[in-house]
Amino acid sequence: MSLTTTFLCGFAGSAAVEIATLHQIYQEWTPETKGLPARYKRIGFWVTRFLLALAGGGLALAYEIDKPILAINIGASAPLIIGALGRGYKNTTLPPQA
Repeated sequence: MSLTTTFLCGFAGSAAVEIATLHQIYQEWTPETKGLPARYKRIGFWVTRFLLALAGGGLALAYEIDKPILAINIGASAPLIIGALGRGYKNTTLPPQA
């Protein structure tokens, strides 16, 4: 699989998360609902979401994924992976170091 395909699959996996969220919103829509949530009307949300999709594609490349479905999974998992990297590794099973 080419690097471009790997990146695009990761990007698409990340974008698919937002598509699934929108689908869920539409499934729950009622006449009393007042349109989409406010976040979808903010440019900052879309810029951040685009950057997150880019990061999903980048993670698929960084993991050297060679199967499209795995690249899509990595892209979809990008928020969790990035969040875990940001928090750092904490092994609670080891005794504290002196």
